Amino acid sequence: MKNKSFLFLFLVCSTTYLTAQTPNSNYKLTNEFVNFFVGSWAGDGEFPNGKKISANLTFELTLDSSWISYEHTDKLPNRYKALSMWGVDMLSGQFVAYTFDNFHGHRKFVSDGWKDNKLILTTNEYYPQRGLLFQHFIYEKLTDKSFKMTYETSKDGITWKLGDFLVFSKK
Repeated sequence: MKNKSFLFLFLVCSTTYLTAQTPNSNYKLTNEFVNFFVGSWAGDGEFPNGKKISANLTFELTLDSSWISYEHTDKLPNRYKALSMWGVDMLSGQFVAYTFDNFHGHRKFVSDGWKDNKLILTTNEYYPQRGLLFQHFIYEKLTDKSFKMTYETSKDGITWKLGDFLVFSKK
């Protein structure tokens, strides 16, 4: 009887573990999403104080089309540069973006994916001098050849403050 009870418990625990580890397919990189972003983009925008900003972006499929590699380079006098990988986490099925930049080092963003022609990538980090800071990038399709990217921050994850925005056109 002990062996049967142990076997039953083992099977229940193993099944629960395997279920938790089974890939979730909540989101996929759809052809529409990939075809829209892949390519080179140029954009102009501004900071909240009206100061102008311009940048170039490049999106490419990589790693057997499992990820999108995204490079962001601000034009002078601004200095922000970033390399990101966008894709779907195999275990959670959640859209994720890993960003490595010349200001923060690296951040992991999460998203519900491309919905209603919009992608919102959100993260939060703790800074010793500032405390908890929420950040998000919003990518919103305007036309078949343009989108608006907005960067915002928040102390509570509810009320957001504009960092900057740019409107990009496909080259």
